[in-house]
Amino acid sequence: MPTITTDPPDPPLVLDRILAKLPGDGVIALGEPTHGSANVSAWKFANIHELAQRGLLATLAFEDPYVAGLEIDAALRSDGDMDAAWDGGSSIWDTITIRAGMRELQKINTARPHEDRVSFLGFDIRRPRQAAAMLVELVEKGDREQVLIAMSKGEELPAEDLDTVVALCQRIAAVSSGTEAAVADQLRRHVDAYLSEPDLGGLHRRDTHMAEVLLDNLPARGLTVVWAHNEHVARNPDNFGGPSMGKVLHEVLGDRYFPVGILCGEGECRAVDPASGLDEYRSVPLPPVRSHTTEAALLSGGCNFVTGAEFSHPGPRRFIGWRVDTQLFDTAPEEFEVDRPSSDFSALAYLPTSVPDATPSPTQPSRPATNGC
Repeated sequence: MPTITTDPPDPPLVLDRILAKLPGDGVIALGEPTHGSANVSAWKFANIHELAQRGLLATLAFEDPYVAGLEIDAALRSDGDMDAAWDGGSSIWDTITIRAGMRELQKINTARPHEDRVSFLGFDIRRPRQAAAMLVELVEKGDREQVLIAMSKGEELPAEDLDTVVALCQRIAAVSSGTEAAVADQLRRHVDAYLSEPDLGGLHRRDTHMAEVLLDNLPARGLTVVWAHNEHVARNPDNFGGPSMGKVLHEVLGDRYFPVGILCGEGECRAVDPASGLDEYRSVPLPPVRSHTTEAALLSGGCNFVTGAEFSHPGPRRFIGWRVDTQLFDTAPEEFEVDRPSSDFSALAYLPTSVPDATPSPTQPSRPATNGC
């Protein structure tokens, strides 16, 4: 079985193999086995920096709220305060390794002509309060309906008012362009996925909406790199009730979409552990790698990077999100696995361990994430 012999996989060699299969306006999705493995994030950034230095990267798209991404984009394409901009993003990505990677990308970026600089896109549909507040500032006075003002204050709205919000957002998007229309679309999508049905019954539509945001914002030329969890970038037709983001992107883009699943062996990650009784991020051990998993097959084959043509496995693979309940390791290990084949991805990268990332300001309590992988 073909392998790349360096450990972890060598980014220039990995990228050469990917780029040989991808057009210049393609989308490379880099998954991750956890949201808090420092070595995985560092490896992803090594690939991103390599593409930026080659002048091939046009957009870095993150599973982060769209509105937060606007400020990050402004900082990335200038000499703005990247750390201050990053403060407005999700707590999931508020780690030492990711902040360092963004600062390095900014350094690479500002050495290039302004028109060739990498842009940043937040494609998640969360943060309705911020989106509503931005719309209140942007739209004409006649569109500043009370429901929009109420959402901007974080007030909970009854169902009939949510319909009014959706209709208002549709009207704004129809007559506007640029940021105003995009933020209106974000708020409408959030209502659909998070608020339109009780008990988050529509949450499976989040992935479809995230794919729509990406498709709406693809650059005219150059590569896009997507940063999200494995289960978002996977080509899965039934991801907790609806198609994954990767499935939607594949259906639209075809061979222009190249998802890379990143798996790892044992170790620790930055996560919230309910068993600890603490609602904050900490270093948490990963569930053991069981012998029937894709991770075990990659390890036994000595593979650290393989394409779909070189490797096939029926699964399952581990599923590890922002929360890792260690008390389930012995009683319900299947809770940490998703029964899906390796063909969900165009390629797989395997790192033998997971090293926990850390929140940069230990004196500041982390804000736990909600409702995501």
